[in-house]
Amino acid sequence: MFRNPLNCTIVLLLSCVSLASCGGRGGHMGGPPPPGTAPVVLTMTDTPPTNVTILSAEVTLTGVTLNPGNVPVFSGSRTLELTRLQTDIAYIGTTLIPPGSYNGTITVTFSNPTLTIENDTANSLATGGSNPPCAPAAICTIHSVATNLSTTITLSPVFTVSATSGGALLVDVNLDNLLSATLGADFINGVTVSQFTPAGSDAPPVGAEDVVGHVVSTDMTHGTFSFQNAVETVSLAVDNTTTFLNFPTGTCTNFSIACVQVNQILSVDISFRADGTAVARNVVFEDADSTDFEVEGIITSTGSLTFKMVTLAESDPALSSTLPIGALTTVTFTGSTPSDVDFTHADNNSIDTTGFLFNVNVPTDLIVGQQVQVRRNPASSGVSISADRVRLRSSRARGTYQNGPPSLFNLTPSASLFTAHAIPQIVVKVSSGSGSGPTICTGIGLGTPPSCSALAATHGESVRGPLFANAGTPTVVASKVIQH
Repeated sequence: MFRNPLNCTIVLLLSCVSLASCGGRGGHMGGPPPPGTAPVVLTMTDTPPTNVTILSAEVTLTGVTLNPGNVPVFSGSRTLELTRLQTDIAYIGTTLIPPGSYNGTITVTFSNPTLTIENDTANSLATGGSNPPCAPAAICTIHSVATNLSTTITLSPVFTVSATSGGALLVDVNLDNLLSATLGADFINGVTVSQFTPAGSDAPPVGAEDVVGHVVSTDMTHGTFSFQNAVETVSLAVDNTTTFLNFPTGTCTNFSIACVQVNQILSVDISFRADGTAVARNVVFEDADSTDFEVEGIITSTGSLTFKMVTLAESDPALSSTLPIGALTTVTFTGSTPSDVDFTHADNNSIDTTGFLFNVNVPTDLIVGQQVQVRRNPASSGVSISADRVRLRSSRARGTYQNGPPSLFNLTPSASLFTAHAIPQIVVKVSSGSGSGPTICTGIGLGTPPSCSALAATHGESVRGPLFANAGTPTVVASKVIQH
């Protein structure tokens, strides 16, 4: 039933520095680890079904344990939306563990897998358990029936950490292997774990990216701030590697932690120091206050000033009770500012979108598959959003490189969401860096990434970047391409 895997990666940073996230596990931000502990980091990334598009996939991570010694790497709960992770990495947290060589197993435990799908088959789809069948062309939310919620994986090679040299674990959830023909979840078959060194040559080229939320506290003395959205609260350091972008004139004259104010809505990229400390690498200003929530989602149908989308991210947990992640929402544009392309920068690159237009007042500029961010104003109710701003954000698409040069190639999308809505092909524009920031090109998993010139026909590719309708030639201006 499934082909072209949708991989999601979770990064579990097991480190001497612990963040105020992951179900409340807190800790200090840097400095030598306490006696008897060693640096380690936990992260996560993602691998869709033929004629069934997974629009949202939520799961709660409830535990990670290393053996020998039954050493907890993560405990508590952290809810993850996996579809964004087919190109991105989610930072889970940094934990203190005893130094040593762990040559046994690692156990990863999940709960509450929930899917939102579009059924593009000609038949009703059985979805298991007490879920009703999903009708043809319908968008359905499914509480997946899990046969195995826990998996134990043998560590290979031996996972070694010391008080001076931390380690990191990358948890990969492959939806192709995870889901059965009835969309049941089997985490034994769908999860793998690999290792890397924080800030090392084997680390992913970019850490956790484009995380939107609001500021709940700042610590000017220690150069940190606490940042919250619908699924997590994270404490981040600001240092001389941090870049501040799009802050209004006069708000941020001296680019430093002083730019960050409580209740601001920001988008941040997160990187890791060698000791495991999480750093706000790029800090992008979104809004001056958190009164109007920011909601990000993937468009599933379009109309004149009204469109439907499935929610993927929200800037405030207060919204999740009335508009949960994975819910289908109707967005009505009510603002005077027609649109905004939120791509002055992406991954610390100046992404060149010259010649590509996006205007929510122009119906042909909206297409299915675009990911957008809408500013939800107080006139909204439940799953109906009244939006006074619509921003084009990064879409994520997976498919096969068909033809064309690596700088401008044709991709046949694997998700039936595109083909069912008359988008049989997407053009992918890749930048080498002349006049704009270079596209990040990498290989599946970890290791030495290929150059963008090594992208080749017949390979599977996952791409991320703004998706423009482009007068009938849908085009992704790629900030990242992963070759499988």
